[in-house]
Order: sequence, then structure tokens, then C-alpha cells
Amino acid sequence: MSSLDALLTRLEAGRPLVLGGDPVSSFAARGVETSGAAPLGRAVRENPGAVSEHYRQEIAAGSDVIVAVTDETMPRALAQIGMAFRSAALTGAAVDLAIEAVGAAPRPVVVAGLLGARWIAPALPERITEEYAMHATRLSTSGCELIIARGFSPEAFRHGTQLARMARLSAIVSACATQLPTWALLETSDGERVVDGDSLEEGTRTAVEAGVHAVLVDAPSESAAKAALEIVTRAGAPRVGVLLAASPECQHGVPDTTTSVDAWAAACKRLVDAGARFVGGGAGTTAKHVAVLARVLGPKGSGSERSPMWPQAV
Repeated sequence: MSSLDALLTRLEAGRPLVLGGDPVSSFAARGVETSGAAPLGRAVRENPGAVSEHYRQEIAAGSDVIVAVTDETMPRALAQIGMAFRSAALTGAAVDLAIEAVGAAPRPVVVAGLLGARWIAPALPERITEEYAMHATRLSTSGCELIIARGFSPEAFRHGTQLARMARLSAIVSACATQLPTWALLETSDGERVVDGDSLEEGTRTAVEAGVHAVLVDAPSESAAKAALEIVTRAGAPRVGVLLAASPECQHGVPDTTTSVDAWAAACKRLVDAGARFVGGGAGTTAKHVAVLARVLGPKGSGSERSPMWPQAV
């Protein structure tokens, strides 16, 4: 049985999956340089040891799914640092490092590829479909077991919502076309609309029609996440998950150091009780958040056999 099959069996048994935290925040919390453009893509090339350590810490914390840092190995993301021509090689390296880390794990852990960079969009609208399809193919041949497909933040590109919506749809369709299991990642600020302007209901229905296996909502607060869960479930998502920010004030890429991690994990547990089948960290979260969450959803919380391997970290 593959790692993915094992985790899907656990889902069917009613036990939630734990996802990782905000990768850039996690890197920054460990003192890894994250300033400048495409810090994760640059790290794969210049500091692969830091990338491997990120994966190992997520696994040790209790993550069931490791998301390879392939969002910043897309050509457009790497073009910012003059390495667009290295996209294929760095995508393969990012996934290989994740597979190596998972190979040493004492339990099933799935390697997911991330399709779509939050902070950057293709340079020209006509290139969107081509670039996402190309990157999806790279992920499908690199060893990923599933693909998480997302658009980008409209704040990151001057053309804003129209291109952001187009990028999200292209990412989802391209990922589904690979025949790998695909989760659509929809970012919301209010629990009712995707940040690119579409309603969450419409965004979910479009993703379901494309063939996604699950919808994952990135939300800033518990209230927004609960509202989103209701909408996405009603719209027909096969499975629903949440990435919850450390606090409503947190920004992606900036580790939170003021909010109670225990309070955040308790909020995640309430989201599981409200119907989330997998849950992880959004903006500002790190491996410490994941470790506390894994404890909350562990034997006492849900009957899961999972237990973090680094209790001293929290």
C-alpha cells in the first residue's frame, strides 16, 4: 500500500490528516535567509541542506503531507533571480529532497507538489496556461504523489484579480490533467470569497468540475474558516481542509511570535469537529505549530496513531 493509500484509508476511517505550516515563516524562524525574490527557489539551488531540514522538521512535528517547495521553482518565479532555465532541475531537486526525507520517516508521509506561486504570476496572460501545464507535467514526473494547485495573490501583480483568477483555474485544470490526485487551494480573507474575487461557492464548483479530489481553504481566522467550510462543503467538494493562519493579523512569510500556539491548535481542532478532514498552518505558522496540532489530534484527540517525534521542540 502506498503512503497516499494509507492516508486515504485513515481519512475514510474518520481520522484527520495534519499538514505543514507556512514554509517561508518556517525558514525564517530557523534563521534561514528569506529576503529578496524567490527565497525558497533560491534555497533549493544554494542551500539544499536548509530545504532538507525543513522537510525533516515537518515530518518530525507530525505532518502527514510534505509539500515540496516547487511553487518557487516555476520559470517565472526563478526568472526574478536569473535562474528560469534551471526550473526543471530545481523542481526535480526540491521533490527529490522531500522524497529522501520521507524515506526516513517511521510512518506513511505523502509528498505533494505545489503548483502556482503565491507571489508571482506569468509575465504575459497568454503564457499562463502554457507555464502551468508545463510545471504540472514536471511535478507528475518527479515523484510527487499528489498536486496542490493554487493561483497567486492579486496584490502580487499589477493586473490583479483577472490574471489571478486565470492562474488559479489554469493551475487546477493543469494539475487534474496529469491524473495525479489534485487538491485545489483557495485563499480567502472573509470566508465567502476567494481573494481573486470569485465566490468560494463558484471557485469550489469550478474545481470540482475540473476533477479535484479535495478543496483546501487558506483562511486568516477561525470564523472565516468555519464559514468557508460550510460553503465549500455545500458546493460539493469531495473533501475539505483548512490552512489556518497563526492569527488574523499574520502575514505569509513572517513567523508569528506573539499568539498562543495552544490556542491556535485548539481552533484547528474545532475546525476538524466542524468537518475539516485535513488541517495545517497558514500565514505565520511554523513546525512548532504543527507539532502542537499533531498532539491535539493525536491519540487523545482523535484516536490517530500519529505522534510527533520532537516533543522537546515545543
